Amino acid sequence: MGKLDDKAVIITGAGGGLGKYIACRFAEEGAKLALAEINKKSLEETEALCKSKGASVFSSIVDVSDLSQSEAFVEAAAEKFGTIDVVVNLAIAIKTPHSFLDHKMETLDISYQTGLVSTWNFMKLCYPYLKENGGKIINFGSGAAYQGEEGYAAYAAIKEAIRGLSRVVAREWGPDGINVNVVNPGAITDGIKSYLDQLPEEQRDPTQLGFQQTSLRRFGSPYEDIAPVVLFLASDDSRHITGQTINVDGGVQIHA
Repeated sequence: MGKLDDKAVIITGAGGGLGKYIACRFAEEGAKLALAEINKKSLEETEALCKSKGASVFSSIVDVSDLSQSEAFVEAAAEKFGTIDVVVNLAIAIKTPHSFLDHKMETLDISYQTGLVSTWNFMKLCYPYLKENGGKIINFGSGAAYQGEEGYAAYAAIKEAIRGLSRVVAREWGPDGINVNVVNPGAITDGIKSYLDQLPEEQRDPTQLGFQQTSLRRFGSPYEDIAPVVLFLASDDSRHITGQTINVDGGVQIHA
């Protein structure tokens, strides 16, 4: 316990299935949390959960595709906590999966603005603070992109762009003591589980939603399987790791 004591952490997309449990895990480890989310109800749920763990929390409804809103949020978070030590870029919006030929520019643009542009902006906005003490950035890729999952052309393109951006920034900001890494998560979130529970029992197999069977023969949990790895990358334990993509997917992707 206490791996993030007094560390000021920004999490975008904090109300989502992964964001909520990552924030909760960070709260348990002593982090001071600045939570950005566009959905008011889910943001309030995450904030309440983190406060119940004793964390100091600053939260705000933020459209991360809007630079002025992002600037105001970062400035307010830094003013409240004195600095920013860790940035977790989770936010992204996607359309319902459909074939590439049926993709419209709107499908690409929504993921581009909320995913790549927001990640780009938050890294730049937080850089002056991260440079002060050697900070951490954790961005998110996707197995759907890594594996070329059908129906996810726009989402996959943006997620791979985020990975490329992260590798470049890891090299450029390494001399400043800033670590930049990417997590490719594989987990069944609350929303997915709720959807599956509503289906007939014979249709509740997550592979029907595009999830690949894992080598471990189980699907990941956001809190138990994904959040601890993000915590590791946010903590001093990972100080010699940068520019990497960590596949936390139960062995869907295994490389020599």
